Amino acid sequence: MATYTVEAFRWSGTGYNALYNTSYTAVLDDNDGSFQGGSDASETVAINGSAAGSTNSLPYAINLSFTDTLGNPHVETFFFFNTSAAPTGWYFVPAPGSAFTVGATLGSYQSHTTGWTYSSVVCFAEGTMIETDQGPCLVERLEPDARIALAGGGFVSLRLNLLSAVSAAQMQEFETLRPVMVRAGALGGGLPLWDLRVSRQLRIQVSSAIAERMFGSSDVLVAAIRLTELLGIYVEDHQDALNYHHLVFDHHQVVLAEGAPAESFYTGRDAIAALNPDARGEILTLFPQLARKARKMRPAFPIPERVQQKQLIARHLRNEKPLLSALAPHDALVPRATL
Repeated sequence: MATYTVEAFRWSGTGYNALYNTSYTAVLDDNDGSFQGGSDASETVAINGSAAGSTNSLPYAINLSFTDTLGNPHVETFFFFNTSAAPTGWYFVPAPGSAFTVGATLGSYQSHTTGWTYSSVVCFAEGTMIETDQGPCLVERLEPDARIALAGGGFVSLRLNLLSAVSAAQMQEFETLRPVMVRAGALGGGLPLWDLRVSRQLRIQVSSAIAERMFGSSDVLVAAIRLTELLGIYVEDHQDALNYHHLVFDHHQVVLAEGAPAESFYTGRDAIAALNPDARGEILTLFPQLARKARKMRPAFPIPERVQQKQLIARHLRNEKPLLSALAPHDALVPRATL
């Protein structure tokens, strides 16, 4: 039985076109990474520590408009579920990285689908080479205190190397768990040096003049799944078991994976909630402050919203510009054939 902890907002009694000043902590117990509601008898939910109740009726992934606390308009996908746990009714969960927070105003319905998955891994596939002070090392062999090379230069000590094992059955059933393949050279500047496989939500550094014009920073982080519009980057049709690894540091970092700049584990609430219980326990033991709602790591670089990430990639495509036009390969890297 897996446990997923999410920040939820109570839609019942509030509804659309309304200000949301209160959020709830929803703890879902489930036997897989997919939420089918009433069709999945194993699912229960507790709201703010209340007695667990059942999940009722079908859940929905609903596209909604809303206005954030700064007055900016958005359209994003929220995940709705209904429960008998007190206080009963319908709740919605913003997606990881959403601009919807306490104090935002929900807008109107746009479109919907049924069902959703809340298992979101942000990590490197087994077999990925990570640059260290001793040269490239397989991610699965990295131990705590290993000195890991940073994309911007220098080294930092690894705190944890957490494992997320995805079974063949899960991989076949949930396409969202399948890795993104980034072919050698697909990012520009000759990077990655070798084929790179990561989870969909792992973010890769984009370093370009286009990013500077859009965000006021030439360096931003973009989810791998947003890069699949580019030649040589695609979701693999992988249906075998696969181990993913989360690299945890004292601060959010950008490391060198197959020579390309990619993020370490970002300990926001959504990322921690997506871990299996053992891994989440290790994280919270090492960083107990992260259990408190207000605390999370500062990102290594700005993380644009999903729509903005799509716009950034579209502009790179339209202008035929590489994503890493300003970044050169790390001097310490050596060919894999010599390892």
